Amino acid sequence: MSGRGKSSSRNRNIALTVALVAIVLILVISLLAVYFVKPEFYDSLRDKLGLGKGEEGTNVGGDDSSDIGGNDGSDTGGDSGSDTGGDNGSVAPGLSDGTLHMTVVDVGQGDCIFMVLPDGKTMLMDAGTELGKPSHESDIMQVIDAFSVTAIDYLFITHSDYDHIRYICALLEKYEFRQIYMPKVADDMSGTWTKTVAAIDSEKYTDDGGNKVSAERKYNVGSYVIEGDAWRMRCFSYSEDDYPSVKKSSSALVKNAVSPICLLEYAGRTIVLTGDSNERNEPYLLGKGYFSNIDADVLKVAHHGSKTSTCDDFLDAVDCEYAVISYGDGNSYGHPTPELMGRLEDYKDVLPDGDYDGFKYVYETAKDGNVSIFIDGDGTLRVDCESSDDKDFTDTIATVAVMSVTGDGAHMIVFDMRKRSMADAA
Repeated sequence: MSGRGKSSSRNRNIALTVALVAIVLILVISLLAVYFVKPEFYDSLRDKLGLGKGEEGTNVGGDDSSDIGGNDGSDTGGDSGSDTGGDNGSVAPGLSDGTLHMTVVDVGQGDCIFMVLPDGKTMLMDAGTELGKPSHESDIMQVIDAFSVTAIDYLFITHSDYDHIRYICALLEKYEFRQIYMPKVADDMSGTWTKTVAAIDSEKYTDDGGNKVSAERKYNVGSYVIEGDAWRMRCFSYSEDDYPSVKKSSSALVKNAVSPICLLEYAGRTIVLTGDSNERNEPYLLGKGYFSNIDADVLKVAHHGSKTSTCDDFLDAVDCEYAVISYGDGNSYGHPTPELMGRLEDYKDVLPDGDYDGFKYVYETAKDGNVSIFIDGDGTLRVDCESSDDKDFTDTIATVAVMSVTGDGAHMIVFDMRKRSMADAA
């Protein structure tokens, strides 16, 4: 009996072990299936279980998925002259200090830019990172909350990819937005995009009279201008007639190509903002003549440094001296690509104009962290990196005469007047 009892006990233990292993295998297979088939549900489940937390207690998410989470944060901001909603009049002092503040937030493999404009108005351009990576939601909020703003004047979404919209729903929930610029694409591009569109449709802000008003929604179609006191942002995209039909089944080339290219202008300086513009829309916009006679300063490199973006002709047209690339360290796409980095390294001004000939500095969020750009009312350009100091600088400008020598050298003729960088001229 004793032998039979021990044998029976062993059999039960083996059966129990086999059953547990089978259950674990079933759970693992189920989770893998959910991850690949329904990634937004996978992210939501991980959040609820408190799993997969990245640094600072943030969560993970990814492409074509939905994920909201995050916490507080800090960065640039503005004050009076801003018609932001939320707690009317509660904007922190110093926002309308006459300086343009722009921070390219280190969100890993994605894009997010927060701006406080010189008149105190605020703008958030994109907010996302790739699927399955630690969340940067709290990093974004930290940048915004540094200015104690509860409402943001403009939300600008360049296109519907997850690495540009992952945190939009959470930010719509925390802050009020007055105007929302968005791509004209199908509502079902992804689970995250569907939720984002629904959140945009229901977004309200508090007006100056304390009334809740629906946020104004505009599509990024054609040529249009967003402007305030002494600054403007000229935006260029496909015309209504040429705008592509963008659906869930559309190629990545088409989805990215609806990213507008914008010229943010203040105090004689120009910042070029690109989203994920590429080899399809860049030639189209160049053909429209939108970038004629541009002498810009800072370029936000398109599509995280993809080889199919930021073409040579576009570089020639905008003529920048500083570039910022937003990407994640060790990403699977190989961004920034050797082809793109080679174009930046080899670039020289088509017509030398007295400023730095080529790119003086290239900033990379994966190496430099948050990259903050400041333009003062006198045109002084300053750049400050979160994680490095060797490329921080202050660059003043002054109006100078550009002259040519004729005859025997005894006569000089002024043929142009323009802004010249004093730092670069030294």
